[in-house]
Amino acid sequence: MNDLPLNWITQELTALNADMNARFLWCTDENALNTLPTALHQEQLLVLTNRWDVAEQAKARGFTTAFNDFDCSEIPDNSLDKIFYRVSKEKPVVHHLLNQAWRCLKPGGQLLVAGYKNEGTKTYIEKIAKLLGSGKNIEKNGPVYSAALSKYTEYDAEQLLDDSDYRQPRPIALDSGIKLLSKPGLFGWNKVDAGSALLIEQLKQLSPPPNPLSTCVDLGCGYGYLTIAAASLDICKSINHWTLTDNNAAALQLAQQNLQHNQLNGEVIAADAGKSIRAKVDLLLCNPPFHQGFGIDGDLTDKFLLSAKHLLAPQGIAFFVVNQFIPLERKAAPLFNQIRVVIDNGSFKVIQLGL
Repeated sequence: MNDLPLNWITQELTALNADMNARFLWCTDENALNTLPTALHQEQLLVLTNRWDVAEQAKARGFTTAFNDFDCSEIPDNSLDKIFYRVSKEKPVVHHLLNQAWRCLKPGGQLLVAGYKNEGTKTYIEKIAKLLGSGKNIEKNGPVYSAALSKYTEYDAEQLLDDSDYRQPRPIALDSGIKLLSKPGLFGWNKVDAGSALLIEQLKQLSPPPNPLSTCVDLGCGYGYLTIAAASLDICKSINHWTLTDNNAAALQLAQQNLQHNQLNGEVIAADAGKSIRAKVDLLLCNPPFHQGFGIDGDLTDKFLLSAKHLLAPQGIAFFVVNQFIPLERKAAPLFNQIRVVIDNGSFKVIQLGL
């Protein structure tokens, strides 16, 4: 998918002509996947991303890279000459990074920001332009809004854009009977996903298998709901080690905290759909994403199914929950000998897979 706002950002990066003392920051998420250029201004530019796959691609292309939940706390105030940012999907993330741009830019430094019209980009530009004391300088090119905004005002923590307390984990789903922490920046961060809840309801009805399960991978774990909710079920009581893996830095942070919060023995691994995990497990749980960037991407389903095949032990079982329109059964057919639709409620379906 050709991302026009990202194209504008990379053009601006390519056009840079600065002395070696200048320092630049590029904040990017999944929008840059598979479209990163080779290293630009290698000594001066830091790529900051919350996506493991983007971080790995950026490193492979020669960029100095930081992988975290857009944590700018180690960047000194008034230290950057330019910041480049293609707006993210979720408002708290955008407001968080715009606030950090105000803090980190030098007086006279520039924020270069772009996004599509239907992502609220024009409003974001107007808000941060006011804080920076800059003219809006908004350019419209078809569906894309972009702006180069200079900083003329001193950072004031009392005037920040509302980022929903982005950095702070907090308890959620208090009526679920389990201990869960989450935070803004994750898809559906403040509730239990309906598909995941359906999967857990089906697992509740299953008896332990003849050969007790001892290991489980939560593939694309998010903040760890499937692991935490499944741990107390009869089918999972014999499991003595949990592995949670995700591509998103915030998810990994929260999954680790939720393991500790619930005193479960496990590990949290950053990976692209579990690719780097070499273990063979008895049970695999997965509620895979079906959006890549801003569009539906069927290849993601294939990626998660391939990982499930490689991760399952010979007698292992996998449970997937997907939106009703995802043809998981057809996609799984070349990879798995056992495919069973456990339930289809018209919105989601739970599918059991075996080798």
